[in-house]
Amino acid sequence: MHITRRIQAVKLRHIGGLLVIFLLGMAAMRQAAWYVSQVSGGVAILDLNFGNSAAHMNHTLAALGEAGRSAYLHVFLPLDACYAVIYAVFYACTLAFFVRRLPLRRKLSWARWIVVLPVVAAACDWWENVAFAFMLSQFPALANPALVASTTVATRAKFILVYLSLLLVVGFAVYHMARWISTQYSSSNDDERHHS
Repeated sequence: MHITRRIQAVKLRHIGGLLVIFLLGMAAMRQAAWYVSQVSGGVAILDLNFGNSAAHMNHTLAALGEAGRSAYLHVFLPLDACYAVIYAVFYACTLAFFVRRLPLRRKLSWARWIVVLPVVAAACDWWENVAFAFMLSQFPALANPALVASTTVATRAKFILVYLSLLLVVGFAVYHMARWISTQYSSSNDDERHHS
């Protein structure tokens, strides 16, 4: 309950600060992915695909080489786990900020539950990271088919929920900006009528 109240108390300046942290986290995660690719001779990481087959995972794990697997396990995955926390907090707080300002908030009681979407995305991201860490640490053993299947589900759910959160944030931002512009325009028209 205490966390929910804190999320509801988010102000616009907090969103700005969270946006900066979010962008820095994204840059660090992308840099770590680039580093793994450089160390491994150009092999791309598995996290950025919309699901992976067992054959593709096993091929990638082998192609990464020892240095690539080590960088993936010790550099990329820890940064990605931190980034999952960052994007979950940013999206949840931003969505709560906008939902709290909806004019029909009581009629749209379901809308308050959308703040859970990025948290579930982060949980899927963590599961994906744990699964990839296990596969990396068990190499050269082939990836377990059940683990591959659950990882693919988690990866797809992560992408869907993150992009849905992003679309909702952008949609709410556009909606609230349009409302603000409309309010400013109508108040300036009212001032002109009173002066005439």
